[in-house]
Amino acid sequence: MFNRGAHLVRRRCPLDQDTLRILLREAVRETVSEVLQILLEADREAFLREHGGKKNGHYPRKLETAFGQVHLRVPRDREGRYYPAFLHPYARRLVDVGEVAVALYAAGVSQRKAAEVMSLLLGHRYSHETLGALTDEILEAAEAFRKRPLPEEMAFVYLDGLSLKVFREGEGIVRETVYVALGLAPDGERRVLGFWLLPTENATAWEEVLRELWQRGLRRVLLFITDGLPGMEEAIRRVYPLAQWQVCVVHRVRSSLAQVRARDRALLAQDLKGIYGARSRVEALEALERFKEAWGARYPSLVTAWWEDSGALLRFYDYPQVLWPYLRSTNLMERFIREVRRGTKVRDHKFPKEEAVYKLLYLESERQEGRWAERRLKGFAEVQEVLEGMLRERYAPRTQTLTHKS
Repeated sequence: MFNRGAHLVRRRCPLDQDTLRILLREAVRETVSEVLQILLEADREAFLREHGGKKNGHYPRKLETAFGQVHLRVPRDREGRYYPAFLHPYARRLVDVGEVAVALYAAGVSQRKAAEVMSLLLGHRYSHETLGALTDEILEAAEAFRKRPLPEEMAFVYLDGLSLKVFREGEGIVRETVYVALGLAPDGERRVLGFWLLPTENATAWEEVLRELWQRGLRRVLLFITDGLPGMEEAIRRVYPLAQWQVCVVHRVRSSLAQVRARDRALLAQDLKGIYGARSRVEALEALERFKEAWGARYPSLVTAWWEDSGALLRFYDYPQVLWPYLRSTNLMERFIREVRRGTKVRDHKFPKEEAVYKLLYLESERQEGRWAERRLKGFAEVQEVLEGMLRERYAPRTQTLTHKS
């Protein structure tokens, strides 16, 4: 397919950059045209095999693609029943320029690089300022997303943060924290509840985040799942006094193993797994007792921490067993954050302004929620009624009230 373009490149070498771009674009556009034509012919063949009928030639049609305008010969059948499955009737453009710009930005391509790509593929000059204007159209949608009303109840809410570098006028590049809240409904639906950019991560700031969730309509939560940030439990109780707190076991295990000698890590990790991998809270407490006897003398502060925090570390045992893998760690949240970080790497984790952070978070949230809508988490369907019953039982006896000023 690339023979003609490759021949042109060989014949005209050496080439300047502009000529090379033109030739490359022409070669790619010609290939796209050939591929689309092959797909059209194959699509008609499949249609006739399934529905019967006979071929009836072609008619010409121009189509704007991300690689420029192509000329197609659209196949027909005699009865007029066939129309290509991947072409919309009367549409003359396969991909909208704005959609290309937003897709490139969401994929983690910087505005300057995206402008170069679009100039090459679409045959027009696009400055990074033009790309910025196109992607700025999503800011209003991002703000609406961040302020959208929330459901009154969520079974579980994950809270976590990631660090980014943002340019601040008068300060230069500073490191700040994006706070993210992710909710799980009783039926297993996942939802990004919100994201906030704040100077540092601490329990006081998280309390403000929780207040906003309350004000936007989220009133009933069974369990908050977070890392072991000091003051987190108190912050949760001040806003959601009937909710419980689960400390991420994976974070605690990693922290614990980092505190012990290398020769002890494998055996100590096995003993810890006996605690959070037990079949019940009773068995977990028995394993914790054995852990204390085995390691208390060698690592007293570590063992004491596990004992003192055992309530929050083993809270997941209060819920249906099928959900334990989801509740004893923040893995679901970390997967989302990994996707966000993919978009930050191309930008070297630096953002020219706060709005750029919100654009990225919004685009990734929309993309992930679209994927999540297609598939609920396993296990929730069989325990949905149980979780709904737990919410009714916990919140029905009395009305939850705020103990702080809204």
